[in-house]
Amino acid sequence: MRFLVDTADGFRERVNEGELIKWGESFGIGLEMTLTEAIEALENVGYKVQLLEEKEILGE
Repeated sequence: MRFLVDTADGFRERVNEGELIKWGESFGIGLEMTLTEAIEALENVGYKVQLLEEKEILGE
């Protein structure tokens, strides 16, 4: 799965599931997180996380 992370300050990054979890862990409590926990941690700091559809991943 691929996700779009919008930091609300103009920065947007496409990341895979593993990268998203690493981002979440950096804003969470620093322990291993599930995907859901990582998304929640990012949203708690004001980031928006969106699951990309396959056509968006391919750039269509």
